[in-house]
Amino acid sequence: MKSIKMLIMCWIFWFFCLVNMSFAYKELLIEKRGGRPIRVIKVVLDGEHFVVASPAKDGGETTEQLAKNVGGDTAINGAFFCPDDYSSCKIDGKRLTHTISERVFLGNGKDWSRFRGDTSIRMIFSFDKQGNPFFVQRNSWESDVGLRSNLNKDRLDDIYFGIGNFPVLLLQGDDVVQGFVNYIDKKMAGNANRNFICSTEDWTTIYMGVVGASSIRNLPAYLKKEFWCWNALSLDAGASTAMVYEGKTLDRGARTRVMDAFVVLDREQYIKLTGITPDPKAIPKVQPYEPSAEDQAQFRKVAWVIDSIFKQYGKKKYQVPFIKIIRDMVTPELTPDKKWLYNQLLIHLFTIDSF
Repeated sequence: MKSIKMLIMCWIFWFFCLVNMSFAYKELLIEKRGGRPIRVIKVVLDGEHFVVASPAKDGGETTEQLAKNVGGDTAINGAFFCPDDYSSCKIDGKRLTHTISERVFLGNGKDWSRFRGDTSIRMIFSFDKQGNPFFVQRNSWESDVGLRSNLNKDRLDDIYFGIGNFPVLLLQGDDVVQGFVNYIDKKMAGNANRNFICSTEDWTTIYMGVVGASSIRNLPAYLKKEFWCWNALSLDAGASTAMVYEGKTLDRGARTRVMDAFVVLDREQYIKLTGITPDPKAIPKVQPYEPSAEDQAQFRKVAWVIDSIFKQYGKKKYQVPFIKIIRDMVTPELTPDKKWLYNQLLIHLFTIDSF
């Protein structure tokens, strides 16, 4: 009997490793998935990687600077805000970029929005001191009519990092977009790039980034199917879209200054920022693919050819076609070396600049 149990346990372990062997604990997914183009950062919360919030003061900052402010180099823009290119966005009579959304930084309460205590229809995508994700809403329904789950309403003080926004896309696996019907305008209803952050049901993995050609109404089902999202929150998109990955700017909207960002840190960076030594996580460590010298040489050769074409014929003319060609070549059946090569080429094609 013991030998049978041992055999089953070994098979499960082998299967787990086989399924996950191609995935690093932080990786950038640039591919076409479920018929839609994506640029999504995957972070496994293995005790070696963490996601934190980085808030800006009134006036805003670039996503690059928000990442650097907390010691990181990988981030996406956060919640809706009031930009100074809107005539209505004023403080003391002057146009000024600002926000009313909740932002929690280091759990100190100093970086909350001006409306601390009532999130209204917003949900706070939160992380505790150990880096564990959870949703928080405390909606008194005094000012806005919409989703009122009041999930974890008594856990405001447990939030160490968090950013509040709407609409909520998935709440414990359920599509709740209908609860925001009064706030879905024409921009949200149409097909466009959609930014999001989500956690899986086992709370071990965060996905955050951009899904192309989707409406807000279609996004929940897509995220649940393609990324196994359990709790998912919509983030600001359009002119505010920004993504940086390992010091390279891949997305930068016309509105360069935003009010907050979700930033990925490694363990050493997290300890330096917070002063907390997180507990170890019982998640098997999987090493990312290590490119060989031959892999690196092949990447440099292809990148040189691409850059030469850009220089001679213009980047504007050929960037998008090259992205589409290589992105369509990314499939689950790829060998690790090919997956690495295509991913590096796509990062190269998307890179605007480095910091």
